[in-house]
Amino acid sequence: MIFRITNAFLHRHILKIALPLMLHDRFIVNGGSNERPVVCISFDCENSDDMRRIPSLLEMLKDNDITTSFAIRGDLLEQHEDVVRELLRKGHEIINHTFAHPPKFAFVGAERMRQEVESFQVLMKRRFGCTPEGFRAPHLMRRYNEVLFRILRENKLYDSSYVGSGVSLIDGVAEIPLTACPDHPQVCYDYWHHFQLPFIRCSLKKFLQLWEHLLIKRQLINVFLDPRCVSDAFLLEMVGRVPDGYTFHRLGDIAEPMGRGAGGKQV
Repeated sequence: MIFRITNAFLHRHILKIALPLMLHDRFIVNGGSNERPVVCISFDCENSDDMRRIPSLLEMLKDNDITTSFAIRGDLLEQHEDVVRELLRKGHEIINHTFAHPPKFAFVGAERMRQEVESFQVLMKRRFGCTPEGFRAPHLMRRYNEVLFRILRENKLYDSSYVGSGVSLIDGVAEIPLTACPDHPQVCYDYWHHFQLPFIRCSLKKFLQLWEHLLIKRQLINVFLDPRCVSDAFLLEMVGRVPDGYTFHRLGDIAEPMGRGAGGKQV
């Protein structure tokens, strides 16, 4: 069991010192702003616990009239076929999250990288009659990767694997970065770095204050959560703070005006 203390002050300031040193070479995306306020709370599904959480999660999303995006590793698609079909039936988007979710995806080499991306595409089309139009790398991407963008462009995929703001066109690929944390701009605003780091974690109160800060400062907010980690009550706290004027979208809906992504085309 990992011992953690909850202290928002220490969490903020320790990471303010550590992250710029650890991630000094991170590729940060600074894109254009959205014309209208948009929120996308997407979900990364990396194990069976995430997949088993989805049915109850879908009920909460339906009750709040939210359709969104799910990045799922390919081998889980086959193991949880009924869950995947229910996601598609209810209008949610499935994002390519590679077939096997290699832990060091950025370093696997061009051939393996292509195989991971394209095997997912083939499986989705063959098994579910749906071709995903979006991609998110395992554990996100730290540095600009020309090979990845070439593979995505050739497969007509938009990307959401980097940290930053707005929407950009990189090497012909629409990039919708994960929204940066207001306190720690080298990393995205997510559950993991606030609550799952060893030894020190943020408070829920501070997490929600940062969420409200983003809702004031950003026209486009793109965050992801791990289904197994978050309760309905936690999600409702986030959703309930979204002010009137914002709309919830799938990532594909955001990428569509740039010519990349429309939530997956049925074939």
